Amino acid sequence: MTVSASFCMSLDGFVARPDNSVGPLFDWYNNGDVEVPMVGYPITFRVAAASADYLRAQMDFARDSAFVCGRRVFDYTGGWGGNPPGGGRAFVVTHREPPTDWPAERLAPFTFVHDGVASAISQAKAAGDGNVGVSGPNIAQQCLNLGLLDEVRIDLVPVFVGEGIRYFENIQNEKAELERLEVVEGEGVTHLRFRVHYR
Repeated sequence: MTVSASFCMSLDGFVARPDNSVGPLFDWYNNGDVEVPMVGYPITFRVAAASADYLRAQMDFARDSAFVCGRRVFDYTGGWGGNPPGGGRAFVVTHREPPTDWPAERLAPFTFVHDGVASAISQAKAAGDGNVGVSGPNIAQQCLNLGLLDEVRIDLVPVFVGEGIRYFENIQNEKAELERLEVVEGEGVTHLRFRVHYR
């Protein structure tokens, strides 16, 4: 069972601009010749060969796993149209109630969790194959601070964003150490994967 967070990140540490847009951080998804279909969506990425193998492994991880995100990500993506990444169950950490204007079938894959990140991770592990994908830097930071995050993935894009939302901020767990598992040099991106150990 692995709890994994994965984000595209600029060299200066940002995963999005202040308005939540990602600018050039996703450009590498369409700068190659190898097609990689996204799990659960009619979207096909076209990436360089090195990125393709890395991305396929990430898609395989997502295929049977559950998903945890914050309400900000849920609202920004429009709840992915009722189809969470990976096509499985999703758990939204929030203090607010679900959208009242959504049909029941669009809300069906989502569970709105009002008692914190630890509860959402626990529920997500029980809902899928035990693996959990984490979305939203704030949720990833909370998981790291609580000792719940097992793996950190970074798709490092060689650009400067300047300001916005950082992947790593408010980290308060000095016991967390990173073990490098993988480094893949793609086209316009370097993929980094780390195992998190807690001393």
